Amino acid sequence: MHIVCWLILMTGAYPLWLAWLANRRSSLIQTVHWLIVAWAAWEVALVMQRSPGSPGATAGCYLALCLTGCAAIAVLGARRPGVTAWNFVVLALLALNSLPLAEGWMSGRGLHLDVWHIVCVAATVAVAVLNYLPTRLAPAALMLLVGCGLELLVIASGGPDARLRAARQLGWLAIAFVPWVAFWALYSRPLAASRFDEIWLAYRNRFGLVWAQRLREQFNRSAANAGWPVLLRWQGLHLVPGAAMPQDEEQTKILETLRALMKRFGREEDDGAVEDTVGQSKTAG
Repeated sequence: MHIVCWLILMTGAYPLWLAWLANRRSSLIQTVHWLIVAWAAWEVALVMQRSPGSPGATAGCYLALCLTGCAAIAVLGARRPGVTAWNFVVLALLALNSLPLAEGWMSGRGLHLDVWHIVCVAATVAVAVLNYLPTRLAPAALMLLVGCGLELLVIASGGPDARLRAARQLGWLAIAFVPWVAFWALYSRPLAASRFDEIWLAYRNRFGLVWAQRLREQFNRSAANAGWPVLLRWQGLHLVPGAAMPQDEEQTKILETLRALMKRFGREEDDGAVEDTVGQSKTAG
């Protein structure tokens, strides 16, 4: 099972590469970099699990959990200006959560976690789950929750005894499949009803609940001020009940307003980049 999990995780390089291509010009590129670092940390941690009871193996898994949480927090600062400066906040979080590793190394007693650090690492992972649970990436978020939750349970229990060994292997398997489940979720997306919905849903799925809710509120305020009979809901744009369809010129202005609100997150031509990249791969296949 250990070798199978490691091989599956290795193949996750492909969906991560697609994510990098899709977001290389958007404000999410820093988050993708954190994801790649976390993915590499899980690879190393799985290699170290050949000696499951060793302090190095436990420390490697804990560091991978910390970096996974950093990737989740990086999303919250993914807007321009300030996206680069937000990395210092993420680095501070990593330093805080890594204190038990430094203390264990300096004392020579290995990793010892208190309740505070367990809660802190669990909370950062929970941010990713809650942020993407209402999007098409919900299956990947739930698998991340299962994998990281089981791994943190094993670490907090002091190591994988006979009762927890199966739980740890299940957790590894869930983590290994996360990139592929995310890829499948975007690959199997339904067609949007309009160009507006296509751009909106692409943004929503990429940035998650926190940023999507904020942009939705900003758009609805702009639409109300302009007197447009539309309302942006979570699933897309809707007409106000009893209102007539806007004229073509008005529809163009509505779409331009959405694109203007997204300018701080990436170039206009990158709207829907994740879905477009996945769609191209689907066509080629």
